[in-house]
Amino acid sequence: MSQSNPSPGGHTSLLEEYLLANQPSDSEASSEEEEDPNAPAEDFTKEGITAKRVVLCLSKSIVSLVSSVDGKPLFACTGTVVDHVGSATLILTSATLVSKPGIDYEAYGANEVKIEVLLHNKRTIHGCLAMCNLQYNIAVVTVDSQLDLPMVTLNDFPDCYSLLVRPVIAVGRDTKYGLLVRHGNMIRKSSKLDCSEILVCTCPVSKTFIGGLVMDFERRIVGITFWGNDTTPIVPVEIAARCLQHFKCFRILKQPCLCIRGHALHTMELSNLGKICYMFPDLCCGMGIVVDKVVTHATPPLPPPPARCGTDGVENRTRALLVVVSISGELSENCGSIQVGDIIHSIDGIALHSVAQLTAMLLDAMLVAIRSQNTVTLQMEIAMIEARFWCSTAEVALLKR
Repeated sequence: MSQSNPSPGGHTSLLEEYLLANQPSDSEASSEEEEDPNAPAEDFTKEGITAKRVVLCLSKSIVSLVSSVDGKPLFACTGTVVDHVGSATLILTSATLVSKPGIDYEAYGANEVKIEVLLHNKRTIHGCLAMCNLQYNIAVVTVDSQLDLPMVTLNDFPDCYSLLVRPVIAVGRDTKYGLLVRHGNMIRKSSKLDCSEILVCTCPVSKTFIGGLVMDFERRIVGITFWGNDTTPIVPVEIAARCLQHFKCFRILKQPCLCIRGHALHTMELSNLGKICYMFPDLCCGMGIVVDKVVTHATPPLPPPPARCGTDGVENRTRALLVVVSISGELSENCGSIQVGDIIHSIDGIALHSVAQLTAMLLDAMLVAIRSQNTVTLQMEIAMIEARFWCSTAEVALLKR
């Protein structure tokens, strides 16, 4: 890889330091080459060849980023050019790039961290941290827009898209090997991370892929890569797109306080799903968000509410709930009437198929509320089902925000 020339004082670039710091010794060189997880695999299967062909069209938009603090390399990952605003080009990547090692939910500020960006033509340029959101592990880095780098557009999934298991491709760029491609499949499995919006795929990625795109073979962007041991977590494209949109409007992500946690109805076990669909035929396609946890501002913690069931053990009523999103991010108190075991199956008549879709709709409402300086009212359709049939591990947590 051609690298930038050393400075007159003899100092090497950050990329050179990062490579040297990870360079194996002579005695380890041969074995390290064989085990290097980033080494491009010669995949001549039909899927492998197709994956490379799909990714090549985005090559100029995929960059490698290396961060450092006080001259010491911090992390290297992948980013994607997603927009041009004024004199800046926006690169979407992972907040891991600037996260403090060994400390959860803390990151370095823009004035504390140095970022170098390696382009497709091996040119190295300086980048600036512009936004960091640790909840969704998303960061935005800006570089000079005069480079004329093509951008990738982030679009929402088509209806029911996340219900389907499909082959996908993870894309990365490495400081040593260049463009990297791994393919696998989306799987209907919940992530172990504390973020219910996360999707999961089986692409065998290394840490270099963190912050890079996951896309399908039709060139739809699925999301942004996290890091996992057994499977690869993905920040859905709906969330990544809203983080970018909020950054362009407010420089930060303005989040409403939803106060609930849940999972997509279609991820439930078939036996439990069958019971629900029997009571609610409209949910037979697997649409809806099951509420697992409710968080309010009340203190001290209160006991769970009594089960809401009739003589047959089931209450299968539906009701409409108005949720008001204010410019401060607070939701109306009516939201507190949601309980564990409820199913939110639509908002303003739009059927819900994923937690990411629910979050995206609330972030959109937040954007409208702030721009208009008025509250925005949404109508949730709630299915009320006694929780003990299929949500035995769920609990109500009334915690201090």
